[in-house]
Amino acid sequence: MSKIFSKLGLAITFSPTGKALLKEVQRLQKLFDAELVLIHVGEKNYDDEAKLNTLISQAGIDLQSLTIVWASGDPGNAIIRSSREAGVDLLVAGALEKENFMRYYIGSVARKIMREAASSTLILTSPAEQAPRFKRFFVTTDYEPADEKTVTKSFQFALLENAEEFVLIRDFNFPGLSSTIIGSGSAEETQRMRETWVAEEEERMKLYLRELELTGLPVKIKCLYGKEGWEAGNYARENRADLFAVSGPAKKLKFMDRLFHNKIEYLFENLPTNLLIIR
Repeated sequence: MSKIFSKLGLAITFSPTGKALLKEVQRLQKLFDAELVLIHVGEKNYDDEAKLNTLISQAGIDLQSLTIVWASGDPGNAIIRSSREAGVDLLVAGALEKENFMRYYIGSVARKIMREAASSTLILTSPAEQAPRFKRFFVTTDYEPADEKTVTKSFQFALLENAEEFVLIRDFNFPGLSSTIIGSGSAEETQRMRETWVAEEEERMKLYLRELELTGLPVKIKCLYGKEGWEAGNYARENRADLFAVSGPAKKLKFMDRLFHNKIEYLFENLPTNLLIIR
């Protein structure tokens, strides 16, 4: 089996979570047997270089085992550009689980990375110095071609982690059809129809899962009727997922996508847990 990821990039700052992020990415570097690139946005000078080297040493990482890139410019753009130029195939960054209103609409560095990075991205919501393995993987699919790659890579990741749970989620909605039924039928009829749709979707999921031929770890399926994006993320949150995986957006998301939420924007707005975006 080929490597899942061969070169990891970490967006590193002198923030309080810097050491924890280094410990997390060190564990992943060993897990994937990958190269490591640290990207720091700022002017390279004696004091900052010494500070960064100290942070790396405190995390127990050999300076000779990695590459450090000093980037300049807008932080989000600089990190994305530097990771692309370095050939990174998994970019790791930290993010708050819920950001305030103004910061969300202006756009934080982590959210810019989520939307625009060329590589797969791992956003860690609560990095820890005693970096634990991911035990519960939750992955969402819409049956798109890109989703097959997302499910397969996430499953390979789960196997390396000796994961305890792997859940494949499909959330869906029929806005026009459901509103017609809700307007003309009783609450009981509406509920019966939703149960029927979920049962039909579960049969599709079983066929989809058989075609993927995933072996080595049991796979659970969960079909949820309701608001797309929100249902899957909420289910992962309520069931204490360690990692939630999703396919990256097919196109570059614009400001209007954030005002009128598409499916993936619900996840970006309120991260259910650590988020893996596969591209």
